[in-house]
Order: sequence, then structure tokens, then C-alpha cells
Amino acid sequence: MADFAVNAGELRTLITFQQPTIVKDPGGAQKETYANVPTNPTVRAKWVNDHGDESVTSDAGKSIQRATVTIRHRSDVLETWQVLKGGEAWKILSVDPVQGRNRWVVLRVERVKGTV
Repeated sequence: MADFAVNAGELRTLITFQQPTIVKDPGGAQKETYANVPTNPTVRAKWVNDHGDESVTSDAGKSIQRATVTIRHRSDVLETWQVLKGGEAWKILSVDPVQGRNRWVVLRVERVKGTV
């Protein structure tokens, strides 16, 4: 199996991990929102947007864009988290600890714009 290699210089994009949390609105009702994870929320990543027919789907005012994000290994990333890139939220679809070698983690993320 070929070794998965990423040059440190490719980690050019700053991303921030956020986890779901429950807050109360002024009326006392609970609602889910996202807050930065407590440990090392902002990291450098290699960000590659998907291209081709599957990258953006347009349907009734909704578009979906996906990307592949590579970060240095961390064992705490969950699929319930989201990633902030440039102030925009991207949902984590999958977390892959590449080859189980504790060096890199590859995330599949997506952003939905418009009405869902």
C-alpha cells in the first residue's frame, strides 16, 4: 500500500472545529447551536473543493458543495461537528484516520446554501 503523504506547506487553510451545544433563548426554549471545541479548535488544513458534476447540485434554490479536508492527526474529531472556513459552516460527513497510522485525518465536508 502506498504511503499517504502531505507536505506541511499544503496546510494553508485555517479551519475551526465546532461542536453542537444546547442553549436557551430569551424565552427559555432550548435550541441547538455550535460552539468552538474546547481543545485546539483552530488548525491548518489542506482544503480541496470537489469539481465536476457531483460538486454542486442545484435544486429549487438549494446548492450543495463538497470538499476534502486533510489535517494532522487528532483522535477527537466527530461526525457531529462542523468546520468553519472563512466564516462559513461546513458539515462533517466522514472522518478517516488515514491508514490508521496517526499521522493524517481526511474529512469529507459539505456546505448547503439556500433552502433545504
